[in-house]
Amino acid sequence: MNSVFCADIGTSSLKAALVDFSGRVLAFSRVQFGLFYTDHAAGEWLGALRKALAGCISCVGTGGADICATANIRASAGVSANTAGTGGADIRATAGTGVSFANTGASGQGTQISIDAICISGNGPTLCGVDGKTLLWNADLGLGAGAGVAGTGCSSGTSGANTADICATSGTGVSFANTGASDTAGTFGTAASSANTGTSGNTANICAAAGTAASSANTGISGNTADICAPANTDVSFANTGASATAGTAASSANTGISGNTADICATAGTGSANICVTANTAVPSANTKSLYIPRILGFAKKFPSYWQQKDCTVFSGPEYLIYLLTGASVSILPEKRFLEAYWSREAFKEAGLSAEDAEDAMQKLPSFVPPASIAGSLTKTAAEFLCGGEGECAVGLVKDGIPVVCGAPDFISALVGTNTLRAGLFCDRAGSSEGINLCTSKPVAGQGIRTLPSIIPGLWNASVLLPESGERFCAYKEKISRLYARPISLDEMVQILLESDGSLAELDQGKYLMLQTAMMVRDGLNALRRAAEESGAVPALKTEMTVTGGQAENALWNQMKANVTGYTLYTQSLVHAELTGDAVFALLALGLYKDIHSAAAAVCKREVCYEPQEAIR
Repeated sequence: MNSVFCADIGTSSLKAALVDFSGRVLAFSRVQFGLFYTDHAAGEWLGALRKALAGCISCVGTGGADICATANIRASAGVSANTAGTGGADIRATAGTGVSFANTGASGQGTQISIDAICISGNGPTLCGVDGKTLLWNADLGLGAGAGVAGTGCSSGTSGANTADICATSGTGVSFANTGASDTAGTFGTAASSANTGTSGNTANICAAAGTAASSANTGISGNTADICAPANTDVSFANTGASATAGTAASSANTGISGNTADICATAGTGSANICVTANTAVPSANTKSLYIPRILGFAKKFPSYWQQKDCTVFSGPEYLIYLLTGASVSILPEKRFLEAYWSREAFKEAGLSAEDAEDAMQKLPSFVPPASIAGSLTKTAAEFLCGGEGECAVGLVKDGIPVVCGAPDFISALVGTNTLRAGLFCDRAGSSEGINLCTSKPVAGQGIRTLPSIIPGLWNASVLLPESGERFCAYKEKISRLYARPISLDEMVQILLESDGSLAELDQGKYLMLQTAMMVRDGLNALRRAAEESGAVPALKTEMTVTGGQAENALWNQMKANVTGYTLYTQSLVHAELTGDAVFALLALGLYKDIHSAAAAVCKREVCYEPQEAIR
């Protein structure tokens, strides 16, 4: 059975799926990151890709008897698994995966799976260096040039590169006491562990980059956001006894008291000194530009000056960095030529204040543009061997070097393609940690709270209304409910509890109101888009239907409530993570199996479940 392996790099996880040439989802897997919001987050992406591939393969199996979805994600309980075949073939959707398969007609014991292409999408504005240095898409641009770099409010300590810093940003009350740090060189592929860790606060992480050996013991952390992190290829330990130094290092701090906002304790391999400092917020790089990327590129240069000044420095967007690791090819993905204003050019750099020489230097560090569905290069032998190594080894020949690696797109573009929101008048609700209501239009539309960007389809546009943090509010409330019930509560269970509440508990009424408020915000966003489109004549006729994608779409009860409140018929697809479906469209286009993006999307993007309004709330 021929298939494509699709992967999307998110902020906190990597999602992946195997999709066959007909668009049928064979398997899904998700791998959570441990190092997001660190300066080396990209260092674990390749390892995460290998784990995701192993998860998909272990689920499907090369014997071909099973087509399934791995059970490492959370989703609605209403998963279906219908088989119409013979020869003992099974189509399995494990409870809690958010994947449904219906009437697929699989048959034949021993069907062989082959992977004929790999396609990568992800957070476009995330920037990476060749060595994994990372500036995430949502990172502050004014926090300075990283640990140990003078001129940012965090003293460098030494004139060389071998420094270790304990830094905190002023703002709120994060505190660390009795902290010790030590550093030695580490080896690739080793494990990270933590033991006897005492943690308090809303968010606390003890983590190590891909390829590190890191441990923490008896560590006391308090605060809203605290991380103890180690960059790639280091061996770092933290203990509450103060000073600790090995292999000739002198990185230590004892009984330190540091307060600040989003504080990190970070150590660098082979350090020769330690700094304890407080970094005040600095100004975001000034950029007189419409570009989304140029301020981030300038922020990357400021954060990593020694790397930026290297003669052979290359800076990638997020998905293109993983493509580089797989192929050795350097590309930048431009969704459509009208997006150039949001990206970069020599003139745009000069308009942002760079000299002609500096603008040219910046351009040399950024790979040339290619469109989505381009073949960036072939999977190298080294990359193929890595992907099939470690846990969940591939069957011989399953992932072959030389197969094409295809350019996806920034994740929101891939999601629009993956829901087939490619004709004027079609709505899409991309609902994850935040939520975007999208409408494809024939010309730009304007209105309060509406953002209009080009569509990937020439001549069309995408108007959207953003609902910030709608999913994050759900997650925060879920934690509150878990504390109330003194046990972990899943999203599915929480929604069920809230909808069945009789009003006797104020805490549950609060949650039900949160659900209703969010659904009404979706309704208001739809109304705003509809009104603006009709007033501008951008859409001849609008239907009251919408495709829903993203993590929130995994819950059937929540989808039904949205349908009831908005009065729209909602649809979900076999895989609710439409970025991966969009990647499949790009991969199959690149392989020449479809003549254009419309025919590919029509074949691959199949609606599976329909939610009709039952009790419309006006």
